[in-house]
Amino acid sequence: MSGGINLASKYSKSIDERFYKESQAALAVNNDYEFTGVKTVNVYSIPAVAMSDYSRSGTSRYGTPNDLSRNVQTLTVSRDRAFTFIIDKGDKLQSMKATDAGKALNRQIREVIVPEYDAYVFRKLAAAATLIGNAATEEITAENAYECLLAGQEKLGDRNVPDRGRVCFCSYKFANLLKRDSSFVRYGDSSQELLKKGVIGEVDGTKIVKVPASRLPSGCAFLLVHPMAATAPKQLEEYKIHDNPPGISGFLVEGRCIYDCFVLDEKAYGIYYHGAQGVFRPLDVATAGTDLGKCAVMVVPGVTEAPANKWYYQTAENEAALTELTFGQAINGGEWTVLTASGAEITPDGTHKVIRVIECDGADKPIAVGEAVLHIG
Repeated sequence: MSGGINLASKYSKSIDERFYKESQAALAVNNDYEFTGVKTVNVYSIPAVAMSDYSRSGTSRYGTPNDLSRNVQTLTVSRDRAFTFIIDKGDKLQSMKATDAGKALNRQIREVIVPEYDAYVFRKLAAAATLIGNAATEEITAENAYECLLAGQEKLGDRNVPDRGRVCFCSYKFANLLKRDSSFVRYGDSSQELLKKGVIGEVDGTKIVKVPASRLPSGCAFLLVHPMAATAPKQLEEYKIHDNPPGISGFLVEGRCIYDCFVLDEKAYGIYYHGAQGVFRPLDVATAGTDLGKCAVMVVPGVTEAPANKWYYQTAENEAALTELTFGQAINGGEWTVLTASGAEITPDGTHKVIRVIECDGADKPIAVGEAVLHIG
């Protein structure tokens, strides 16, 4: 196993940690429904009845009474995710204890689990808004960014969504365009602070939260959400570090997460999505040496945006040698190799130093792309 792990002749005790961001999706949902001990929750909604003219004669002066109906929405938790890895005691000692089990577990949570959960929630919200037509695809510029945001606010207001509590989750690109929009600078709630510090706080009482594009749907500009519209239960978050389990000299780390996200039928119009911009969504890609001449390729989040999508990869001596991509244009399949899953092991050419991973839709058109340095065992 140690053939693919860097063991220390003289290595620094300081770890070159990757950048990370805390979970943001929790601001978009509520926890009003109790999923403890059950997989499925039925949510009732009671419709109103139509008004009629009062009749001043007869026995049914208020109209014909019927039983008040009820609608049922069934929420069944479906996401049951897990991970596991081993830290061999010899590898730990010979790498100057850099491979600490507790730190490795924390790294797994913040770099894999949190981004996967956030991406899943944001994509479910965007899909629900798109399904009911509460969405827009107009290209956003520095001249219309504020106007597009106000259009979303209007959509929610016309559906009686409370003004207070709304949150706008936006890409950094949209935030930058919003800052440059003269209308926003003139009328935005934080315009003076924006001019002084370049910080967005609130717009018309709505919090602005900048989200890494890798956690948003492809081409997303912003999601306008009231937390009452959706619930995202986390039924189980279980993490274990086994010290010297049978058959292993070292540590076995395991984790399991059960979660989901549901948009409530009667509150779906509390979500507005502005997307379908012609830009590639960035993929977070990392590699790790596994065995001699091999490496594992990690893609975060660990699932494609849609079930019909696929990941492909290509390796090369440098980034300039990788195939150029054009948004909306299908790839030449002969130039790429299918990546079967996040964490799949590959055997790159011995002279190759970089890898590019892309996510393609059902027509093999790339929608997301990411690069990383190859770490080969």
